[in-house]
Amino acid sequence: MLKRLLYSLLGLALSITILLCFALDDSPSPQIQQSLNRDDIQRAKQLLNVSADERDSVKTVNLNQKDLNIAVSYLLNHFVENTTQIQLLNDRLQAQIAIFVPENPWGRYLDINFSLRQADRGIRIKSFKIGEISIPDPAANVLIPAIVEYPPLKKYWLVASQYVQNVRITPNALEISYLGSVVESAKQLAIQKHREYPNLHRYQQQINTIVSQHDPAWRLSLIDLLQPLFDFAYRNTEAADAIRENRAIIIAVGSYIYKSELRRFLPIGLVYSKELPVYAYKRVDIPQHFIASALLAAVDAKLLGEQLGVDKELGDAEKGSGFSFIDLSADRAGTKFGTLAISTTERARELQKVLSQIKDYSAIIPDVQDLPEHMDAQTFKNRYQTVGSPKYAATVAEIDRRISDLPLYRTD
Repeated sequence: MLKRLLYSLLGLALSITILLCFALDDSPSPQIQQSLNRDDIQRAKQLLNVSADERDSVKTVNLNQKDLNIAVSYLLNHFVENTTQIQLLNDRLQAQIAIFVPENPWGRYLDINFSLRQADRGIRIKSFKIGEISIPDPAANVLIPAIVEYPPLKKYWLVASQYVQNVRITPNALEISYLGSVVESAKQLAIQKHREYPNLHRYQQQINTIVSQHDPAWRLSLIDLLQPLFDFAYRNTEAADAIRENRAIIIAVGSYIYKSELRRFLPIGLVYSKELPVYAYKRVDIPQHFIASALLAAVDAKLLGEQLGVDKELGDAEKGSGFSFIDLSADRAGTKFGTLAISTTERARELQKVLSQIKDYSAIIPDVQDLPEHMDAQTFKNRYQTVGSPKYAATVAEIDRRISDLPLYRTD
């Protein structure tokens, strides 16, 4: 009996190894997509917007191929880092998705390929493949609906099934009809997600203690908030919970810096004894941009975090303080920080250890005060033409070099 059990376990291990060899690869099948540009962001906002008079009515949107790539990548990035390529080919939708997986001997990407076809009884899955493993159509049409019935996808699937009334593939678009009230339900899911961090209130209480004891004659530094919180997490929580705790810390700091803006979306629940501005390099805008992007990257919108910073800066160029590469640098550093904070359990724990010993914000945000800022739209156009021009790209590359040069963000 023992020998049979041993052979069974060895056979299972061998089968899993073979499956991983065929399922994982070192290069993704879809080409890695470029970051969203400003027009993409504006289109995404338009697609997601539901006016008050549409809340109780049925809204129909037609998503073209570009819209679908934006939407699918954004939604998937709530769960896993990915690169996606969606194509509309007459009567079918062709999807190629590569999910980034932790380092392992078999490969860094899990490739998923399938087609969706319009059928008399709705949409059917065709030609489903995971890596080199093909799944028969009848099995795929049973397996995929069964998967979304289990946590953590089930609550999202229930919202979709309750509010989405019809989906139809046309030659040029995916047509979706849904109740406008889905927006409020989606918002409640996001709020509930934030409540899943049991130590969040404790970190907020610590911030209250920090600011109440802070000498008002000195500027409150961003690191004055982050260092003691990460030190507490490193000393008092389990290593296995590092990602959850890092998210809670970033939410807590975000809830202090953006008290009024985030009050509707984050469980703040505290009246702070002092409401002091938070500084880095003698500026309040740098911590604001940094923590906002870290929050987006670590909690709900990793894909959009970096580009929302670009979008805001271009908006400032048109009707605000002007485009600032300094603020954009803080955005990119914040995205890097937030992504690192939740990348793997090991890296999340290492971040806690490093942050528990850091004494200066220059360890997380490089000094970029020599970069251009306060450029109105015309000045930006004269100097850089457009986002993506060679001169603009060179400045962004310099920003990324300075961020990558900080020991915290080095990958070698």
